Amino acid sequence: MLDRRICVFARRGFLVLSFVGALVLTATPSLAVTRRAAVTGTDLTSAEECARCHEDIHRYWKGSLHAQAADNSRFQAALAKARQASSGDPGCLSCHAPAAVYMRDVKWEKKTSWEGVTCDFCHSVRAVRIGTDRPFQLEPGRVKTGPLRDVTPTEHEAAYSDVYTSSTLCAPCHQYVNDRKIDILSTYAEWQASPYAARETTCQSCHMRATTGNVVDPKVKRSSVLSVNLHEMPGGHSVTELNRALQAQISAERKGDTLDVSVTVTNRGAGHKVPTGSPLRSIVLVIEADNGVGARQTVSRTFARVIVDETGKDLGDEAGMFMRGAKTVSDTRLAPGERRVERASFAIPRGTPARAVARLFYRYGPAAGSRVDSGLPFLSVSAWIDAIPSRDIAASGSVTIRPR
Repeated sequence: MLDRRICVFARRGFLVLSFVGALVLTATPSLAVTRRAAVTGTDLTSAEECARCHEDIHRYWKGSLHAQAADNSRFQAALAKARQASSGDPGCLSCHAPAAVYMRDVKWEKKTSWEGVTCDFCHSVRAVRIGTDRPFQLEPGRVKTGPLRDVTPTEHEAAYSDVYTSSTLCAPCHQYVNDRKIDILSTYAEWQASPYAARETTCQSCHMRATTGNVVDPKVKRSSVLSVNLHEMPGGHSVTELNRALQAQISAERKGDTLDVSVTVTNRGAGHKVPTGSPLRSIVLVIEADNGVGARQTVSRTFARVIVDETGKDLGDEAGMFMRGAKTVSDTRLAPGERRVERASFAIPRGTPARAVARLFYRYGPAAGSRVDSGLPFLSVSAWIDAIPSRDIAASGSVTIRPR
């Protein structure tokens, strides 16, 4: 008897339905394939149905970027551009609206299609094959899989799967190779190359930490477990996560009429480069100095990856980046555990007090021209240097982190 397990994928311009035999699909290390999407006519359950029993988990998920993956205006704008430039399906929906693709809801008429990375999609995954055009093996139905053992739900069946304790579950949507064989998204590969992978510190360890909550609403079923995995899954847009990831220290030394400032930035808490994900994300370090009298002096450094098209043109929008990105010309991001020292010198007259400040900003520019904004401030450090006599002696000062 053929084990009719549905493999999730779609090829550019048309949908494909595949049934596989009893062979169990497992993760493989290859990354050099563009992911595709899911297909079948089977409906997936809406997250609103899940919320009836899993109120706390649903509340966290509802505030996540996963829940907003399909209906947010930035994605919709990028999708429109990609469709204009592509003769077929640009592949975005495989990860941003996997339920719509899986249910063949091409007109997005079903509510579940708008739920982004929705509950029943993730909890129907049985295996993941990285590096193939059909990475997710789904078995939708009454049995929902997850990371808990020996649970007995009242509304459906449940089964444990080690897929949910492995970073491979995240890989198909956080590792993307475009048609020009460029890793536009490289988060999973960055993690694989880091000490975190060797220590088996998974994506879920950081982004789905245990937090207060009930797996099941006590009105439905009592449980002694008073914690849930954080389904908000915060990442690079979260000030809290940015401060977990980066540490900064500043020191300043005065030499005559010059103030030399050193800022040390360390990726102390992320198992991937910072920033990661879209190449339109960057961390901007702004170093300022003044003596309270003259104009404030400023220099900046940017930690980012720059990808250009085949003509060498910088790409300033998501659709262009994913479809036309052809070459990485620079990558100044901070690798896991990396410590970077940035230095700047300012003209500050001797005999006056001086202050040096370093601020870190997270910047995301998903549309052309929007990369000039100041970004989201998340960390600030400063150092004061006392006034000194006019003779040429040095004074210095330093401080450590001050999260915003």
